[in-house]
Amino acid sequence: MRQLAGLLLGALLSTPLSASDDEQTRIAREMIQVLDAYAVYKMGDFDEAFERYRRLAEAGNRQGMLNLGNMHAAGLGTRTDLGQALSWYRRAADAGDAIGMYEVARAHDIGLGTPANPDEALRWYQRAAEQDNADAQWALGERLYQQGQHANGLSWIRAAARQGEHAQAQQFLAALDGDGVAAIQPNNEQRQAVLAALSLIDQAAQRRDVDALVALIRDDAQIQVRLPQSRSWQALSKAQLRTLWQQTFAQTDRYHYQRNEPELLSTDDGILAFSLIRETLARGERTQQLEIHESARLHLIEGRASIYGLRLDIRQRGE
Repeated sequence: MRQLAGLLLGALLSTPLSASDDEQTRIAREMIQVLDAYAVYKMGDFDEAFERYRRLAEAGNRQGMLNLGNMHAAGLGTRTDLGQALSWYRRAADAGDAIGMYEVARAHDIGLGTPANPDEALRWYQRAAEQDNADAQWALGERLYQQGQHANGLSWIRAAARQGEHAQAQQFLAALDGDGVAAIQPNNEQRQAVLAALSLIDQAAQRRDVDALVALIRDDAQIQVRLPQSRSWQALSKAQLRTLWQQTFAQTDRYHYQRNEPELLSTDDGILAFSLIRETLARGERTQQLEIHESARLHLIEGRASIYGLRLDIRQRGE
């Protein structure tokens, strides 16, 4: 893992840097630290993960702020403190982070670390929705629709559904007569193409081939990951997801991966594939039993599938 970080930073540091290059290098270094902390967290070493996130957060890293807030909220690596969690979410939100904005909205909505304040919640949902946060778009749209602002509410619900990743928004629209977004079963050719693509990914995971693991993901794909016992989603690039897999494998002595039969649905903009993946990660005497609830959005071109959207909800078994 340290060797990987050195290689990545070495490539950046091997040429003279301008001011913008300095900033890019700092961002790259921080992302490596974030992904390193992800892998430590995933192994269940919460005390160490808390310290890594704390250092990142105090240095101004937004992902560090979010994850430190998550750990305060869940009482992982520290005592449960919803006030501290909200404080770190607010700092991330003030720094422009849409997930932080959503968490602040949610705290005001249901009273987590602060008295419930529906008006303040709506204001923060609006801010997060305008930053393309699907959860906030759904929450805002549903709230407005229930208040009788049907056109405004539906516009936000459609925005969440268009991202292909918010099942509640899609189900809401599918229930409306004439909306035309109800999902249907793919035909046999589509089904076989998607299953073949997922099989290639599964084979790559089983042999720990990180390049093959991400080969079918488009470079501009929208990727989100949620770690065990966390409420917040983290947006990653394809390269960052590759690095996270690399560091996950570096944390393990033994690794097992198995996908259940996926559920496939056809929509106007491709195929949705919902899968349950079971992971076992072992290092020394420590073993983690995880489940990945995967939602993948795939395009089919000439019988070949590529992934343009991916959500990985990683949970501890039984969570």
